[in-house]
Parts: sequence; C-alpha cells; structure tokens
Amino acid sequence: MFSIQYNNQNLHNAVIGIVMLVIAILFILYMGDAMVDSTREFRSSYIEQLLK
Repeated sequence: MFSIQYNNQNLHNAVIGIVMLVIAILFILYMGDAMVDSTREFRSSYIEQLLK
C-alpha cells in the first residue's frame, strides 16, 4: 500500500514539475519576444528622431 501511494505521489510531482517547466519556458519566450519588439520599436523611433 505504501509503495503504491509513494509511486502515485512521485508521478503527481513529476507531472506538476513538467507543467511548471512548460509554463516557465513559454513565459520566458513571451517576455523575450516582447523585449525584442519594444527594442525594435524604440530603435526605429530613435533613428527617425535623429534624421529629423
């Protein structure tokens, strides 16, 4: 009985860990994409102001 409960708990912890890892990777990719977009927008507006 104890070994079955222990295995289920390990499986549960592994699934939660994998889900948290996927969420963290998606969050990092989303934030990186937002930073790249804002940097690109800042550079283009800065160059336009320099050319005026």
